[in-house]
Amino acid sequence: MSGERDLRKRLAALERRMNTLIMVGTAEANQGGKTKVRFDDAGAGGQPFSSPYLPQASSSGKNGQGVSSFSKIGQGEPVLVFSPGGELGQHSRVMPAGPVEDHPSPGTAEANGHVLTIGNATVAVKDGEAKISVGGSSITITEGQIELKTAAIKLVQG
Repeated sequence: MSGERDLRKRLAALERRMNTLIMVGTAEANQGGKTKVRFDDAGAGGQPFSSPYLPQASSSGKNGQGVSSFSKIGQGEPVLVFSPGGELGQHSRVMPAGPVEDHPSPGTAEANGHVLTIGNATVAVKDGEAKISVGGSSITITEGQIELKTAAIKLVQG
């Protein structure tokens, strides 16, 4: 009978690890490059639970070996937590889960290329054009032309 019990325990452990391999949650808080995630699905006690602070997924090419990139995940933003071993911990990574109604996308890849928006500041890069805008001011660079729109220009010599 102990063989069957052992098999049941192993199966239960495997199911638990598979259930935590990829989890859907909401960014609850940020601390540097780490995010605490709230999972509304019932945890072990039948209640929603929060993760410890987990590293965000980002590219970290250093010393000319690639591009380093980091984007802060906003509080309340939907996220996916990927845990390769099926255990929440230091090897887990938090990734944005994509735009939703509460957090819409600032643009589409087909029309807008790469778009980064933080508050009222936007940087958009697409084939043939780069645009930076803050509030009502913007600078647009295209082949052979630079367009500047603003209420005032201040040149500071340093």
